[in-house]
Amino acid sequence: MTTNKFMKQMQWITRKLLILCFFISGLLSAETLSDAGYLLERMAASAKRLSFQGEFVYQQGAQLQTLSVIHQAEDKNISEKERIFYLDGAPREVIRSGNELFFSSYNEGVTKFQHGSLMPVMNKFQSGVSESFYDLKIVGIDRVAGREAVLLLVLPKDRFRYGYQLWLDQESSLLLKSVLVDDQGKIIERLQFTSLSIGQLTDDVWALLDRKPSSVDETIQIRSNSVKERSEKPGVLPEWETGWLPAGFVLENSTIRPSPVSKHDVDALIFSDGIATFSVFVEQDDTKVLSQASEQIGALSAVSKIYREGNQYFHVTVVGDIPLGTAERVAVSVRPVKIKH
Repeated sequence: MTTNKFMKQMQWITRKLLILCFFISGLLSAETLSDAGYLLERMAASAKRLSFQGEFVYQQGAQLQTLSVIHQAEDKNISEKERIFYLDGAPREVIRSGNELFFSSYNEGVTKFQHGSLMPVMNKFQSGVSESFYDLKIVGIDRVAGREAVLLLVLPKDRFRYGYQLWLDQESSLLLKSVLVDDQGKIIERLQFTSLSIGQLTDDVWALLDRKPSSVDETIQIRSNSVKERSEKPGVLPEWETGWLPAGFVLENSTIRPSPVSKHDVDALIFSDGIATFSVFVEQDDTKVLSQASEQIGALSAVSKIYREGNQYFHVTVVGDIPLGTAERVAVSVRPVKIKH
């Protein structure tokens, strides 16, 4: 064997050994990590207790956006704050202070309303995961945005809910990347940091975070207060129910509230399996036209149909982060509550 051939073979073997050692070290690191459930708890906690800033990409189906985020951790003196800037298209930003949220869009002013986290996937697993309906697996070590990350899989045991691939920062457990997939492995939604800095915010960044919107749409505020005065009817049970639910989904809340678009009340039912959530809305329909429509935008599925009972027509809507087929099956099962004697 010539010297050149020998050297090439040794280089090839060395490269393979390095790759193998890296792979084995990743597996060993994964084995020494805490269990997957504990990692999910740490992820949910880190989203509130850590301050950070960075840029990330957000994909819904074929749509891809680039955004910048500043997040101030909650402490005893100040509420949790968050500000997200859209870096593509017309200038837009969303600002949250506690549960109060402002959405500002170029030439459209500022809209104020109540909302939760601007990056809800970070808090999605804070109530834990039922292993009766999901499998949890720690795969190993990867890198995202230049940071060491633990890859964790949340795999559904049926086709009625989505699966998650989560990359958690190895040091802080902050979510660095999430991929939501359907039962065919198709990517439905993706969030991924491209740059990230964790720790105390600088004075100039803090000033940007603390800046208030220049104006607020008073009409939106007045209408919001008006609806609140006519809000849910306490002690009144909804008159509608679902005939079918995927295993593991339970009714978390039910209300009867005024419709924002008609004079009728709306029965609102909220269901969750601890991760996925969907709502069912039913209100009387005066058009009396039988119809059905469905749409999916990223993880969000929406199904609308008309239910007829004698001469009365009712508009049934199912909306939530569940597969479209699941939403359609729930929608067709909605029916009036049977009075028990």
